[in-house]
Amino acid sequence: MKSVLRVLLAVALVLVIATPALAQQSSALAVDMLDTDAYPEVTLAVTLPADMLGTQAGAPTFTVAENGSSVEVISVVAESAEYRPQDVVLLIDTSGSMQGAPLRDAKSAAGTFLESMTGDDRVALVSFAFAPEVVSGFTSDRAELLKAIEGLSAAGETAVYDAIVAAAKLVSDTDRHVTFVLLSDGGDTVSINSLDSAVAAVRATGVPVFAVALESGEWDPQALQLLASASSGRYLGVADSTELTSLYRGIATELRSRYLVTYRSLGPNTKDLEVSVSAQLDGASVDGDVVFKNPLYASVDRTEAPQLLVPRPPPWRSTLVVALTFLAMTGFAWSVGAMLVRPAVRLDRVKFYDQTHSSTVASDESPGTTGSLRAHMLDAVGYVAGRRGFTKLLHGKLEQADLPLRPVEYIYLHLVLVLAVGLVIGLATASLVAAIIAVLLTVFVPILLLENAIGRRRRRFEEQLPELLNLVAGSLRAGWGLLQAVGLVVEQMAAPASVEFRRIQTEARLGLSVEEALEGMAERLQSDDFRWTVAAINIQREVGGNLAEVLDIVAATMRDRAELKRHIHALTAEGRLSGMILILLPIVELGLLLLVNPTYMAGMFTHPFGWFLAFSGIALLIVGAVWLRRAMAVEV
Repeated sequence: MKSVLRVLLAVALVLVIATPALAQQSSALAVDMLDTDAYPEVTLAVTLPADMLGTQAGAPTFTVAENGSSVEVISVVAESAEYRPQDVVLLIDTSGSMQGAPLRDAKSAAGTFLESMTGDDRVALVSFAFAPEVVSGFTSDRAELLKAIEGLSAAGETAVYDAIVAAAKLVSDTDRHVTFVLLSDGGDTVSINSLDSAVAAVRATGVPVFAVALESGEWDPQALQLLASASSGRYLGVADSTELTSLYRGIATELRSRYLVTYRSLGPNTKDLEVSVSAQLDGASVDGDVVFKNPLYASVDRTEAPQLLVPRPPPWRSTLVVALTFLAMTGFAWSVGAMLVRPAVRLDRVKFYDQTHSSTVASDESPGTTGSLRAHMLDAVGYVAGRRGFTKLLHGKLEQADLPLRPVEYIYLHLVLVLAVGLVIGLATASLVAAIIAVLLTVFVPILLLENAIGRRRRRFEEQLPELLNLVAGSLRAGWGLLQAVGLVVEQMAAPASVEFRRIQTEARLGLSVEEALEGMAERLQSDDFRWTVAAINIQREVGGNLAEVLDIVAATMRDRAELKRHIHALTAEGRLSGMILILLPIVELGLLLLVNPTYMAGMFTHPFGWFLAFSGIALLIVGAVWLRRAMAVEV
């Protein structure tokens, strides 16, 4: 007997605990902010639960609290007295678990819902399985909607969150009050969007969600409850699909029996307003809440705010700023160069006399013509460059690159290019920063290209060197002299070897010894391999011996070194490729982020800490590139 009493007490306790939970689950207000045009008066659309409507013996009374403070309720109007047509989105789960009776009952419930709504209401239909599908947009054509509902079939997984996001996109096409009625019997399994994204979507649109859960082995009540509460909607759960018809009829009744509650806002200084509504009827009480943007902030139209009219500077001022900036940067670069390059001695000035004093070009041109002005500018550039030693430095660089330009002409063209690019970019973009970047690039890029040309020419010569030495050695074995062997190289070899040895041939004919001409060529090319060759020739000429055999040995050594370099280059290819990927990966990712979501990276370019991170990243990339280059470089 005692055991029976214990069982009965346990059952009673369970019922006592479960009953409030179920009541709370089904009996809750759905609240939606409807109108703030007359702020501080705010109108809310409040939907009472169907069970309260069914037992209604009079009009309910409402109390409203805003941000926790009670406010004055100005009016309560049943929407049936002045009904406003509304839009409803029916979201129906068509996953594989809905096959059979669940889907048939869901179709029947949807049809009952359509019959319960007024003819002016519009309904849209969204089904979801592997992915959401907008089966029908907003329409009041009941025949078309019933046909679309009957065409639904069940198969696949469940994408609840994607369906919510897809339905939220429909809201932008309507200015009516919208409600989502969501039916699902399982948890989300394949959505691209997360639960947070779905919640954010319904909050952004302000649409209440009536989440109907058909209890099954895979259902997820927590997610549906969160969607309902976050949207100021309601969560409704049923254990049997046959109950869906009455449940959907009750939802339609609720949507047609809303109350428009108008209250006077206290005008709090907060970004959002948290409004709680309580309805009392026949001793029963239900609550609901909604959060929306404070109209005090939303009403501030920044585009209409008074703006200070800043007069735009005239074009000549921008040009002057760019020109002065260019001159300042040029002066800075010249000062740095003056510290790094020694002043030319008198012997150098004599050697380059034609480039440090006025040329005779100006005398051949009429005063005031373009040619005369260019000649005077060349003279001025040559004079200043020659006094500081730039002429000698550039003379050697241009010889190494085999460019048919005098140092003065190169400096003149470089300055004109920098000035032209700086002015064009500055005028085109009206940005001082863009002009400075363009000037810096124009200053350094030609120098880098010149160094690259020198390096490529040196490498081509070193590739020709073993074959060249074998040709000279063969000529010496045939009884020819060294100068005759040089002439054979000029005839048989391609550039740059033929060009350099033609110069040796010319210098020897003018009285310079072959040894001195070869040493000048080695100094000019800055090639270690050719320096060793010239050293071997000089030693042989001093101590005697078989020069042809010496040149063959040097050529064989160079071939072996070249083969070893190629082998090392192949072995380090993977490391170099990894280094390139590691260096380029952050740059590519930054470009993709700027392309896909520019606002996500805006902080890096607008905030001081973002600038710090950007410059730190660039510095670390440079350090990493230098370290990887040194790690992959193997001296042979």
